[in-house]
Amino acid sequence: MYKNSILLSCCLYLFVQVVNAESGRVRVSYEDIPVSATEDMGAMGVHYDVKPFGDSDVYAGFGGYGALTGDRGGFFTGGVTLGYHHYITNDAVDGLAIDAGLFAGGGGGAGAFPGGGLMLRSHLMLEQEVGDVALRFGMVNTQFPNTSNSAYEQDTHPSIGIVIPTYQFNRPVLSQGGLKIANKKADKIIPVSLRYHPDSDAKRRGGASLVDDITLIGFQYQDYINDSLYRTYETYGAGTGGVDGYAKVLTGFGINTELVDDSVMLDTKLTVGMAGGGGIDTGGGLIVQPMIGLDIKLADGWRIKPMLGKTYAPSGNFSATTSELGLSWTGGKGKTEYSIKNKTYQPDDSARTKSGGVYADRIELLGFGLSKQVNDQVSVSGSAYGAYKGDVGAYAEGLFGIEVKPFDLPVHVGYEFGVGGGGGMDVGEGLIHQYTVGTRMAVNNTMDLSIDVGRMQGMDGGTFAANVFQIGLNW
Repeated sequence: MYKNSILLSCCLYLFVQVVNAESGRVRVSYEDIPVSATEDMGAMGVHYDVKPFGDSDVYAGFGGYGALTGDRGGFFTGGVTLGYHHYITNDAVDGLAIDAGLFAGGGGGAGAFPGGGLMLRSHLMLEQEVGDVALRFGMVNTQFPNTSNSAYEQDTHPSIGIVIPTYQFNRPVLSQGGLKIANKKADKIIPVSLRYHPDSDAKRRGGASLVDDITLIGFQYQDYINDSLYRTYETYGAGTGGVDGYAKVLTGFGINTELVDDSVMLDTKLTVGMAGGGGIDTGGGLIVQPMIGLDIKLADGWRIKPMLGKTYAPSGNFSATTSELGLSWTGGKGKTEYSIKNKTYQPDDSARTKSGGVYADRIELLGFGLSKQVNDQVSVSGSAYGAYKGDVGAYAEGLFGIEVKPFDLPVHVGYEFGVGGGGGMDVGEGLIHQYTVGTRMAVNNTMDLSIDVGRMQGMDGGTFAANVFQIGLNW
């Protein structure tokens, strides 16, 4: 019954060998994907890749794509890549490499490729190192096998990109290159509540004014380059305001400057990314968000971050005064744990879509997560999921969770809450929660397989509720 979940997780075993990897890179791409005879969607891809097999040129990675230009703001996919990256042996063109790979993931939105949400993308690229980065150009083929937009379910087109190594990706002689810097602050996972107060000219895609404030829930991962400069990766989903299905993914840089010893810091950051869905008119999807605020110590390992700024959609009719409140924690035991999970929903017979339709027997979602131990029994987590099968391709979730391992038994219980929406799923305003029970089995000394069953439903209305089966790899 759950063979798709099991097969997917077995395939992802190759990817989670990253735990042994000593090299990695951030890979960014841009391309135009035809949506109709008269419209292209400018899509941006962001991925993290590693070469986990010693001297092998095979790499694995995770990431996704989102609409950036055109009029499809809100299209997102997330998934995994398996590829081959090889430097061409020629002293006259040092740093020239060939890169071929295949991405598989799930998502959708903005009416671009309605259906189950599965996206397949193959690429063949030439890559040339220029200093500490590499520039890329080549051809890609995108396929959406279960879309109803059959005339444009596949296309071959050019793509450009840039690679930023976080550690040297292939050649040990350059192992000091890239962006790895020692003696930096601890990385942070920050749950965040964010609120939009729309400007007077902010619009819905249909032209109506956005009047109500909008609350979003999300989390940030901040990776410090040194004691003050950090990179931030952020994802959010709407929880109130009548715009369930709205989501955004951001990345950028921030500066944390001491004001009163370590007790109070001035925090400024600028993030850019992709946003849309929920009927908000973000145009092509490009979003820009400058913020300023404070980083205040509450207790050892605990800090609170109130910030204020603006959010702009340059190609759409949306802007808003933006406030956020984050709670960071750098305590706990050991390093951050990463996971890839496949979640299967079996909807209740009484569950109906927003249009009154019946759901598929199974809805499949692919997700990524971060977690950190509080002590030997308790850990906290943040995760994001996107649908790839079940005709709800634009549906996505963002969840916070707590997991407890009672009485030293090989069993754990978990509770997660957050936001979900899109794809016609009737989850009310967007607040959802789920509880699970499961177990873990060691794969090797650094990785384990988790299996969970449980129950999911909305917290503020909506007819959707489902039994949950979840399988994941954690390292």
